[in-house]
Amino acid sequence: MFMIMHCLPIEKSNLVIKELVKENDEEKERLNGVIAGLLAKKEKDKVDKDVMLNRMSQIEAMLTAMVQR
Repeated sequence: MFMIMHCLPIEKSNLVIKELVKENDEEKERLNGVIAGLLAKKEKDKVDKDVMLNRMSQIEAMLTAMVQR
């Protein structure tokens, strides 16, 4: 009986530790999702910037051709 009573605080501690680890893992997973979203947005912004720069080059070439006429 004493042995069972003595183990209960350890079991409770183990449950608390398991819950904390689970919460930590969930938080890591959430943050990894946020990071993945930010990286995707950054990549999209880079593509948008490249498209804009390409379009600006086309407009510049067109205006240069018009001025030279």
